[in-house]
Amino acid sequence: MSNAARHVLGVVAGLLLTPLLMLGLTYGSGQVVYAFRTDFSTSWPGAAVLAACAVALGFLAGSRLSPLASLVTGLGYTGMGTVLLIPMLYPSDLADLLPAPLRWGFDMLGPTGVLFIVGILLLTASAFPSRWRAARPAPPAPSYGPPPQPYPPAFTPFQPPAPGDEDQTRPMPR
Repeated sequence: MSNAARHVLGVVAGLLLTPLLMLGLTYGSGQVVYAFRTDFSTSWPGAAVLAACAVALGFLAGSRLSPLASLVTGLGYTGMGTVLLIPMLYPSDLADLLPAPLRWGFDMLGPTGVLFIVGILLLTASAFPSRWRAARPAPPAPSYGPPPQPYPPAFTPFQPPAPGDEDQTRPMPR
């Protein structure tokens, strides 16, 4: 895959995964918070959604896809996390428009700084120079000795021994 195609796929993945991960993080954390607040139990569907989001975030942070995927997603989460950390800019009207499970997750992720931390993590993952380089082709396999040489022209492997050639490895003549 060429470097340009890798970066285009990275931008597309970053643009598609940013809202999907935001929806999953808010829904999963909202379900977990609701279950804990109502009857001190664990919401396994919410925990499963959070685990799937963690796997997707790990894919963005550590894949050979492109650093643009983690850069785009990291910029979005860092920007939203920064806005939500400032109390005067907290969009309470936006939170009121969301359904209850998403609102609980949004209220938990924003002011606590989780979105900001996830954003900074993804920005840091895209900062390594080795992720911006294209993959190198694999080196050739090592050889375990000199290349095989052809037999000398006077000898072939199936030629009977010449008369007078004795077997020198035996101590007694036959």
